[in-house]
Amino acid sequence: MQRLYYGAVLFLVFLALAFDSELLLTISGWLAIPMLIYSFTKSNRLFKGMGLAFLLGGLILLPFSEQSLVSLPSLFSSNLTLVVFVAVVPLMQAAIESLRYDQQVKSWLFQGTKKKGQLQNRSLLTTYGFVPFMNLSVLPLLQHTLMDELTTLPKKKRDRLISRTTLRGYALALVWMPMEIMVVTALGITGESYLSILPLLLLLTVLMTGYELLKNRFWLSAPVELAPLDKTIGRSRRSLFASVLLFLILVIAVGEWLGLSFIMTVILLIPLFAYSWTKLMGEAETFLEKGKQALSHQIKSGIHPFLVLFISLGWFTGILNGTELLSMVQEPLRAFSEFPVVLLGAIPLSFYALAFVGIHPIASMVLIHEVVGPILMPVMPAGLTIMYIVSALATFTISPYGIVVTMTARHTEQNPYRIMLTNLPFALLFGALAVVVTMIFL
Repeated sequence: MQRLYYGAVLFLVFLALAFDSELLLTISGWLAIPMLIYSFTKSNRLFKGMGLAFLLGGLILLPFSEQSLVSLPSLFSSNLTLVVFVAVVPLMQAAIESLRYDQQVKSWLFQGTKKKGQLQNRSLLTTYGFVPFMNLSVLPLLQHTLMDELTTLPKKKRDRLISRTTLRGYALALVWMPMEIMVVTALGITGESYLSILPLLLLLTVLMTGYELLKNRFWLSAPVELAPLDKTIGRSRRSLFASVLLFLILVIAVGEWLGLSFIMTVILLIPLFAYSWTKLMGEAETFLEKGKQALSHQIKSGIHPFLVLFISLGWFTGILNGTELLSMVQEPLRAFSEFPVVLLGAIPLSFYALAFVGIHPIASMVLIHEVVGPILMPVMPAGLTIMYIVSALATFTISPYGIVVTMTARHTEQNPYRIMLTNLPFALLFGALAVVVTMIFL
């Protein structure tokens, strides 16, 4: 019953945005309230705390806001498109599993590896290759495989290798991916075209990945002992990379052809592409079975934290925008409008500071945009979008309360703050590079 209700409401939100219907958005807002209450009981403490803070903050600001009572229900549905996106993303993972790419992890990691630098590079590139379609679910697979095979390494060195390569590869792969929610959220907030920022996102990921690969190759030349590999037969890496490239081309082409927003284009393409891809490879029936299970699981339990976050954020920011509070906060910052590099540099530092106290990067992005967006949007909207994406994804490597770091800490049995310190130089360099590239090219 819960899955049916959630699915119906999310489909209604999709129709409301497809047909630009305020009436359907208002109805969706009313229907989202029971979802918020139920999902709140099913979320973890971090998302409960953020949701409660945003709901209470909006309630406190309501008497000072210009929002009318009639417009309040639509605030609850203003961010639900992102929940629709979160619901359909697992279909790509189902396609990967149907085509059995995940069974090739061990050979991709270790085949021909003789030195520690090679192993680090293989780990980073394998993460980079699988993340676009498998996203977070690939990390346990990669991390457990590395732990099982690297028993000859001292625990401290093994933990450091896993924390560096898998988390950094994860962030670098997602920075230009149209299926990544941070990319979708940033584009939705600023209204920028994906095509307009894609070249610079690719430049950033190439520069940072290249730096990591060269550093590992020249600084880590110690030999590493690995057990002999069993020969495995599976699909080639080229076919996986070709699929990523084809999906990227389709996102750009279909979005331009139909005139759809970026998020609507991706939501439409994910199920169609996943099915067509598996159909072409002769695994459509397997995909339909796995896809149904993945979609059902996601609606039943996977989207609860995101529902709490997005619904409460929509409520809070909608009310906040109707007050004078933002103008008061922005006034001192306008002195830096002639020096955008200062504000751009402050964006990643603000993301990192909020991540250290457990604030989700999507919440950070929305809050930071409310402050600096009106100042920088008129002069460099594309640069602002890039900074949001890079800063949000860099927090995946350093946030001690984030799911990526906590999951890695659990797998490797180490303190999450140790992982934070291991990857903090990477995050600072990534943010600084994004500022430099933005100032040079925009």
